[in-house]
Amino acid sequence: MVQTTKLGSSLTPHTEDVDCLILGGGITGAGIARDAAIRGLKTILVDSRDFASGTSHLTSKLIHGGLRYLPQGKFKLVIEGVTERDRLLNQIAPHLVRPLRFIVPYSWSKFVNWLTTAAGIHGYGFLEWWRSGRGCPPLFGPQLRRQFPYLRAHPFAVSYWDAQASDARLVISVLRSAECLDATILNYTTLDAARFADNRWHCQLSQENANHSIDVHARVVINATGPWSPDTAQKLGVPASELMWIKGSHLLLRRFPEFGPDAIVIRSVRDRRLLWVIPWETRLIVGTTESRYDGDLRNVRATSDEVDDLFQSFRRYFPSLNASTEDIVGTYAGVRPIVPQEGDKENRLSRRHEILVDGDRRLVTVNGGKLTTFRRMAEETIDAVESILRMETPSNHELTPPKVRQRLRNEIVWPGQDRPQIENLSRRLNEQFANRLQTSSINHLVRLYGSDAEAIVETMIGAEGSSKNSIDLQLPYTSEELAYLCREEHVVHLLDLLKRRTPLYFLGKLDCKTIRRIAEIAATTLNWDSARVDRECELVEAEMEADRRSIEFSTRAAAEPVAAPVLV
Repeated sequence: MVQTTKLGSSLTPHTEDVDCLILGGGITGAGIARDAAIRGLKTILVDSRDFASGTSHLTSKLIHGGLRYLPQGKFKLVIEGVTERDRLLNQIAPHLVRPLRFIVPYSWSKFVNWLTTAAGIHGYGFLEWWRSGRGCPPLFGPQLRRQFPYLRAHPFAVSYWDAQASDARLVISVLRSAECLDATILNYTTLDAARFADNRWHCQLSQENANHSIDVHARVVINATGPWSPDTAQKLGVPASELMWIKGSHLLLRRFPEFGPDAIVIRSVRDRRLLWVIPWETRLIVGTTESRYDGDLRNVRATSDEVDDLFQSFRRYFPSLNASTEDIVGTYAGVRPIVPQEGDKENRLSRRHEILVDGDRRLVTVNGGKLTTFRRMAEETIDAVESILRMETPSNHELTPPKVRQRLRNEIVWPGQDRPQIENLSRRLNEQFANRLQTSSINHLVRLYGSDAEAIVETMIGAEGSSKNSIDLQLPYTSEELAYLCREEHVVHLLDLLKRRTPLYFLGKLDCKTIRRIAEIAATTLNWDSARVDRECELVEAEMEADRRSIEFSTRAAAEPVAAPVLV
């Protein structure tokens, strides 16, 4: 694959004729753009904000088969999830997705539940063992205490494997893949007007800080705007499909040195729903809450009650860690668009997706789904697009050839590499620059940027005083890496760089001095003047202050003693 223009290039003020106009730059839209580009369809994707700025960077960072659907008898969803999880893990994004083991502890009073769960996990685990050789043995008393001394004593536990991903990084890599195949990818681009006439969509787009509009004539429009799908339908002048909004809040704690590499499943002290405690870089993610939401989709915050629920649940299961409110380093919350389902509580709603096809108006709407299944959703969506295009010119739109179908399902996202290539590149760069860069820095770059890592390393070596170019957050990010991201992945605002090109907003202890230093790195590449640097720093600080307010709860709640847990 050959890299072409940088991500997010601008369009000139003339009319563009395309096969597909994709609205929405989250993981759903990104996957659809990749699929369409691989099939040779002329494609434009636009997002009114930054790529992945909605739900796609506010997930639990998990790529999972959906184990919790087994007791509900939703076997098709589980098999679909496991299949797509393994594709991401082994073929499409092995540099961004890694295996993660989960531990589910039980008490004697829940012995029957343990047997039932163990039986379900045995089937779930058999798929994992058959595909990867990773087993899921149960854990008992002494063995459990030896491996997890920081967990409150339980007599037994079950284990299973799923996977973890850098969610925003995955979105950007999928978008880069689409652009390398000649798709046009635009962030901060708004749909101002749209009308359907003469079997075409006539759409007017405008870009932030641009003094002209863009006219696009699209043979098919795809609404992949997630929670904003009803608003997008209104702009298009078509009936909106019904959606449920489910808010998921997460708590970020510092990663205690004692806490191992495995995720642990616990229960909420309030309503006994399942929660996950997930190691993520320098943090522990505790979540997620699940509640209906009807507020501002651009200002979703964890509430004090949610933070207190997650924090107290963590303390009850891990009393020896002596967690205090000072260990809380942040929160984040997103809204999932859920296809309406009858009779289920919020925590039992499935993440199934639906693809609605309006052939008369050449509109395809994608609702629901999850991070894990984005590729399958994309394939089904473009299958629907091709069926519309075949009705117009049957001879020019044959069925997707098997070889192309294999690329859709297995081709690695740009600029990633498969595991042997990653290992070889890491080994070569570490040997070549053994005395000049730390192994951890090189491995970090190869893991995130694959074949682009070598160019970043060469820039670091060529920079004066390269050993001092770390941004000093006890993280491996350097000024050269940040400059690369600004240059190649169309950072428009500082928050784009801190939240979605990197996770520094969530992982680093950002203060005003560090924020300004990073803004000045971006300014050099993006030609910001001092006034623009000031504005960007103010936006980041305002965002951080809003997040701080969401984790404030009363001294009484923070100081009240931790009661004995209601064990799983």
